[in-house]
Amino acid sequence: MTSNDPVENDRPFTVLFLHAHPDDESILTGATLAKAADARWRTLVAIATDGDAGVTALDLHGQTLGERRRDEAAAALATLNVARVEFLGYTDSGMVDEPTAADAFSTIDATSIAASVADLFGDESIDIIVGYDRNGQYGHPDHHHVHRVGRALRDLWGHAKLIESTYHRDYLASLPEHPYGEVGEDFAIAAHELTHFVEGNTYFAQKVEALKHHASQVPDDFDTDSPDFGPLAAMFGTEWYVALDDLPDAALAVFDRAHTWSGAPPQWV
Repeated sequence: MTSNDPVENDRPFTVLFLHAHPDDESILTGATLAKAADARWRTLVAIATDGDAGVTALDLHGQTLGERRRDEAAAALATLNVARVEFLGYTDSGMVDEPTAADAFSTIDATSIAASVADLFGDESIDIIVGYDRNGQYGHPDHHHVHRVGRALRDLWGHAKLIESTYHRDYLASLPEHPYGEVGEDFAIAAHELTHFVEGNTYFAQKVEALKHHASQVPDDFDTDSPDFGPLAAMFGTEWYVALDDLPDAALAVFDRAHTWSGAPPQWV
């Protein structure tokens, strides 16, 4: 039997990032995508929905919000040197306190979605799947479902390692302000469970450039003429992960072990 191990075969890792909405790829994993591409890994992104249940203050000039957000994500992912992006086309479920469409992403069987994703990427030799943590980071129904789909895809493929994107719950809770209100046990992952992180000013700078493409999602109170990315760096300058499987040592070219973290993200100047 021929080994498919990237180290044994002297080929780059191929990593599939699963995301819920356009802009999640940049907010949650932008630096990781940039660093992985820099390490010459093949980066693939699957975005479940178009984010059409969101809101925007922009004049979309005839586009739907979903169409605009897809365009923004495509531009952002090009900035991050992503090799391949697929929009899966499921309906955005909306926030937890909003009505959910009968055909929404979060209502569709995760195993069925995983089978469709496996078929779509059947021509790729995927080594690592990046999914979402068990709390769906901050609890959005579609983020919860990305978690389920990632687990189902891991079971279906068998060979691919799974690592889940999350936030450092304890660190965020220590900040004087962040966008998530009260942080409890149903939010992201506690420090003692975190296994890996990605950070670095070079990669954060690429993340910022990617986020600039998501103009429809810029908060109303953000000064686009004189932007201050310091608070963004404080909150999201480090990207956090929980590995469900042992990653090969070669994966440390991108994912640093959590116990080596300095205790604070890099300062953004």
